[in-house]
Amino acid sequence: MKTHAAVVLTLVLASPGAATAADGARIFADTCQACHQAGGVGAPGLAPPLVSPVIANAAAKQKDYPVLVVINGLSGSIALAAGGTIASAMPPQQGLGDDEVAAVVNYVFRLNHAKTVLKSADVAQVRGQPTSHDALKQIRSGLLP
Repeated sequence: MKTHAAVVLTLVLASPGAATAADGARIFADTCQACHQAGGVGAPGLAPPLVSPVIANAAAKQKDYPVLVVINGLSGSIALAAGGTIASAMPPQQGLGDDEVAAVVNYVFRLNHAKTVLKSADVAQVRGQPTSHDALKQIRSGLLP
């Protein structure tokens, strides 16, 4: 019976649709790292850092902000936590499913030492709420230190 229980547990843990921490790191490397760089440090003039008080504050105050950015993209001039602005364009990542978005946002939260954990259901709830880039910039301004 112990063997049967172990097989069932392995199948549950490995079932498709449940993205893991390793999936978040892989998705980040495949989808985000070219602009946001390894470790989410950002690229001056190209992409803001994701290791930032903005993301740490989002994890604590408005965990759907990074999800909305991944789903809707973000373009134009945005304020940086360290001061100044960056003008850039991030396209919507429409090829990512809810599990994948949750996994990559959880990875970025962990880069910021946040304990917040998103589930795919959280992403699904937000996905149905298209948000303009101006609205995203307003949310971001409320997350600046």
